Amino acid sequence: MRPIAFVVLLVLGGMVWRDSTAAAPSPQQSIVLASTTSVENSGLLAKILPLFTKKTGIEVKVIAQGTGQALTTAARGDADLVLVHDPKAEDRFIAEGHGGERRQIAWNDFIVVGPLVDPAYVAGGHDAVLGLTAIAAARAPFVSRGDKSGTDALEKRLWRKAGIDTVATGGGAWYRDIGGGMGAALNAASAMEAYTLSDRGTWLSFKNKHLLVVVIEGDPVLLQLGRGPSWVKA
Repeated sequence: MRPIAFVVLLVLGGMVWRDSTAAAPSPQQSIVLASTTSVENSGLLAKILPLFTKKTGIEVKVIAQGTGQALTTAARGDADLVLVHDPKAEDRFIAEGHGGERRQIAWNDFIVVGPLVDPAYVAGGHDAVLGLTAIAAARAPFVSRGDKSGTDALEKRLWRKAGIDTVATGGGAWYRDIGGGMGAALNAASAMEAYTLSDRGTWLSFKNKHLLVVVIEGDPVLLQLGRGPSWVKA
């Protein structure tokens, strides 16, 4: 991997910050950021990266993937920075010696969205596990990202807490695994009038809501801290 100064993007109230340890100009003119699709779909990177480039002269090339794929990309040396949101996967990444200088930079919460007609009668709920249990009982369509992202990992944990094997009970029927990003999952849910788990940032910027509405929110288990290794070891 190309040597770089420890350049850190810090997102706090829309601000971009560069670590003081990188005071001297870096000869490198570009860095690669492996980021979750949720961050890219939210529109945040499109807002802050031009400001960062203008301030530092360093272009940031973004590889938008699910958290698992982003960490794999970084582990094989194809990214300089990682911005992800799956604490357990991050712990393994650090323990295996792939990265360091992990910092919490933001937070995001998750919501369950679904069709306005609400066939599972979960609208207004604040318990994600109970809501998913009701969706499964009603065999109402549910779209899963299935891309090993942080969002996908959270969804799988919620199904496990509910004691529901989605592959055995819903695979190919009411439970649809699309293997795509957050935007793709929301588009599929909109087209199918299905439920899905979304991060709030992407939902707010999503234009194709059609008849989708927020049905479950406010559960503490749906709060995710945005943190990740801020640089990747060569």
